[in-house]
Amino acid sequence: MTTDSLLFKVNGEPQAELPLAPRSFTEIQRHRATFRTELGALVVDDCVKVLAEVADETFDLVITSPPYDGQPKYGNGEKYERDWYRDTFLKVSAEIFRTLKPRGSFVLNYRSKRHGDERGTLQYELIFWLREQGFLFCEDFVWGKPSPPPGRFNRFLKDAVEYCFQFAKSPDWQFFPEQCLSRARWDAKDRERRKRLAHNYERVNAPSGQGRKRVQAGPDMVRPSTLLYFEPEFSPNPTRHPARFPIQLPSFFIKLLSRPGQVVFDPFGGTCTTAVAAERLCRRWLVSEIDESYAKILPDRLKEER
Repeated sequence: MTTDSLLFKVNGEPQAELPLAPRSFTEIQRHRATFRTELGALVVDDCVKVLAEVADETFDLVITSPPYDGQPKYGNGEKYERDWYRDTFLKVSAEIFRTLKPRGSFVLNYRSKRHGDERGTLQYELIFWLREQGFLFCEDFVWGKPSPPPGRFNRFLKDAVEYCFQFAKSPDWQFFPEQCLSRARWDAKDRERRKRLAHNYERVNAPSGQGRKRVQAGPDMVRPSTLLYFEPEFSPNPTRHPARFPIQLPSFFIKLLSRPGQVVFDPFGGTCTTAVAAERLCRRWLVSEIDESYAKILPDRLKEER
């Protein structure tokens, strides 16, 4: 245990010094937050430093979207290149593995950019790198954008797809599809029609001699698929964040992969959309963001519930 200590501010108020040692979620919330609610905490700092302070097996779910390849860093010409992901991002993911609970999941939203005439392959390389760290690659979800931003390319179409890769520490990851059921696409008349179709019957040896048994056409509410249709974030962007995702995206995974009261974490918080979604859904949450100009909007977003 280190003997170093730091002085923190919570909602602008100075807090007592604490030794830098692994802490529970509650300790982080009380003593490390820049802003907090009853459910969660925002820490404005480098996520590597924040994660180093978190105790093992703290988070039930981690959802994040790191900077995309080629995205500018500080407005000085530096960009997030492949070496940053091979070094810094993998340090972050190693800490996520340590701090994730045995049945927890890590959802990574990422899409490699196009470089000249070729689509970048970093999104696929990340999968193999994370598997080498010990993660189980559970599922890949496709986020389809019905109204993608316009683009003008000679031999390419508008980029309307991003990926959300789900990882876990073990095959026994928790899973709650009943928390995100959606209404079936067929209406009442269609259900009655489907019940009369030949393929909705199966032959049986019934005592009545009827010889067949009707099979239900389907329930009114059904599980979602791995194809997610969410519009991009079109709301006003006062912070000028370059890549915001819509609140529906973290909300879907929070409902699918966690229970109310469990802890959700986003290391690259941006404008803190994951925090807003978790607060709405009664999850405890921790969000870190290194750029205060992005994160400062969180109190207003929570007040406006958007």
